[in-house]
Amino acid sequence: MTVKSFEVSEPLESSLKGFCLGKSFNYFSTRRKILFRKTDSKKVAIISGGGSGHEPAHAGFVGKGMLGAAVCGDVFASPSTKQILNAIQLVNENSNGVLLIVKNYTGDVLHFGLSAERARALGINCEVVVVGDDTAVGREKGGMVGRRALAGTVLVHKITGAFAEEYSEKYGLAGTSKVAKIINENLVTIGTSLEHCKVPGRKFESNLESTQMELGMGIHNEPGVKVLEPIPSTEDIISKYMLPSLLDSTDKDRYFVDFEKDDEVALLINNLGGVSNFIISSIASYTNDFLKTNYAIEPVKVITGTLMTAFNGNGFSITLLNATKATNELKKNFPEIHSVLDLLNAETNAPGWTVHPVDTKAPSVNKSLLEGEIKVKDAGSYDYDLFAKWMKAGAAQLIKSEPHITSLDTKVGDGDCGYTLVSGANGITENLPKFSKKSLSEAIAQLSDVIEETMGGTSGGLYSILLSGLSHGLIQVCKDENTSVTKDLLAQAFEISLETLYKYTNARVGSSTMVDALEPFVKEFSKSKDFKKAVQAADAGAKSTGTFEAKFGRASYVGDSSSIEDPGAVGLVEFLKGIESVF
Repeated sequence: MTVKSFEVSEPLESSLKGFCLGKSFNYFSTRRKILFRKTDSKKVAIISGGGSGHEPAHAGFVGKGMLGAAVCGDVFASPSTKQILNAIQLVNENSNGVLLIVKNYTGDVLHFGLSAERARALGINCEVVVVGDDTAVGREKGGMVGRRALAGTVLVHKITGAFAEEYSEKYGLAGTSKVAKIINENLVTIGTSLEHCKVPGRKFESNLESTQMELGMGIHNEPGVKVLEPIPSTEDIISKYMLPSLLDSTDKDRYFVDFEKDDEVALLINNLGGVSNFIISSIASYTNDFLKTNYAIEPVKVITGTLMTAFNGNGFSITLLNATKATNELKKNFPEIHSVLDLLNAETNAPGWTVHPVDTKAPSVNKSLLEGEIKVKDAGSYDYDLFAKWMKAGAAQLIKSEPHITSLDTKVGDGDCGYTLVSGANGITENLPKFSKKSLSEAIAQLSDVIEETMGGTSGGLYSILLSGLSHGLIQVCKDENTSVTKDLLAQAFEISLETLYKYTNARVGSSTMVDALEPFVKEFSKSKDFKKAVQAADAGAKSTGTFEAKFGRASYVGDSSSIEDPGAVGLVEFLKGIESVF
């Protein structure tokens, strides 16, 4: 099968703005890539978002009865905590609590979770619900990571949004959060595709032959869990592979939701972006027939359409919602609710769900919430020229190593690790002059902000938290801005930085992540105060990731990754080696 695509040259911001404002329904911050609407001060507002490339999710679901705001990251990369916190602050000005509905991907969980923590520290009533509905990744493989979020996320948006619109004035944030959790607990989804999608501006990469397709496809170009060859018929892929993944009660690893004979079920057939409406309708018909014939399930509601895409992904997903079980759980907590289907059918003017005329008058905006620089206490004096020399050398080495890192990530991830790290490296070198008259604690804090702005994704979140922790560490170990930063003080600050990072990720040495290189570096430097030995320890840690399977990130979803070094760990080592070359 040949995949043809076109290149997109206009900036992501312009694309999003055109998509959003072209619908004449909402308001868009180009600087922060936040789409928001006027919310009700008596009701809970819902925010979602994530990497771009899934349109109409999430921007198309901002509207009365669904989302209050959507935060758009770069392509397949989580938005930054600054973006998310800005969105929280914007909708909080006119709402009674903010609920963040987050797809279960490491970057999204990290950034939205940290944003919620910061929002609560500001006195904002904010909660997070993480959605995961994928059955391709079973309990054994998913481990501590859990199920990925796929098209079922949209049903969580729709039903929870309807509840928030109708009942949140009475039940508040806690009640609205509970609804989202109940819906997620009764959702299952499986995807499949003939090919990976073509990401604009990137080289098309795929390991699939023309006679193959993938089962268990995600929405970020990550490999499925099984390659099928030869390509089965549409009937067979649905009846022999996809529906059993959702409904086989003997498969304890993947059977997440009970479906009994008389349960009411809602069916969603979602287009991953590259399938015609005619084919999607045919798939819905086949699925409906097989559900009735093989499982005695006759869906009471069938939804078909393009809701959660992977750009032009040539595939589809099947989602089942056990409406009976969800309704029973809702009734226990909210006696006014007759059926979850009433919430699913409730009116919304979100254009990604259905189009209605709406008010286009822009609300007044507190622009200061979208601006501002991170401020921290001054601590630690340092040699800026030497610091700049180290950063430039590290960035240069990282850029030089990008092809190797990208090659590794195409085998165990979605192929963007090298590009992401290079974006961060360029961000560092371009912004270095801004740090020349700052204390080291302030310079590192600003560097954390730059990394988050330029990298995005999981890597950006991890490095940003790490550097933020380093800044706070310097504040703790240095008396003031006049204290010279010695190796001893820097080692202590690194230890605090690592502890800070560990508050927001369960990844540890042996998980096949950048932590396998980071922790040995920090521990060795703390012990010997010898940068060269610390880099050697980091290098050994990175190489070790090629001897065991990944437990976190997208690599944990694919097949055997035990023979491939983690690209994130390799990237960190390359940056450190660059510094070492001029140390």
